[in-house]
Amino acid sequence: MNNYKLELLEKGVVAFIPRGNSMWPTLKDRGQTVILIKKTERLKRFDVGFFVRPNGQYVLHRVIQVTEKGYVFQGDGQDFTETALEEDVIAYMEGFYRGKRYVEANNSKYLKEVERLYSNDKKRIKRVNCYLKRKAFINRIRHFLRLKVKKVVE
Repeated sequence: MNNYKLELLEKGVVAFIPRGNSMWPTLKDRGQTVILIKKTERLKRFDVGFFVRPNGQYVLHRVIQVTEKGYVFQGDGQDFTETALEEDVIAYMEGFYRGKRYVEANNSKYLKEVERLYSNDKKRIKRVNCYLKRKAFINRIRHFLRLKVKKVVE
């Protein structure tokens, strides 16, 4: 496992490709390179924070509430929240690449996109669930076809 915390302390910046669907539709599974900057001040609502869970797992989720001791985070593609203490948040997303185009996290067009995404939670979760069901269906078809091709090759 990479030690992003150490790299951020040494260099102040890290680029990586996130895995998973928790930040869909903003970030796609293994689809974008994200630029993280070492956190030096408190995050704001809708910033994307990079924190360490108590089990040591790194997480990249959006701040939906700033609390006295830390933050409430939620993945764009999730309907549940989790909290993190201020000292567990080690970086924030400065931006990411959509194809060859770099999107800054403080870009007004991107921020409007995020506000629109979070303006109707029921609609957001419905879209995410449809996406995940469609992705699972496609993966089942791919698995079935791989098995058929393997039998033909043998």
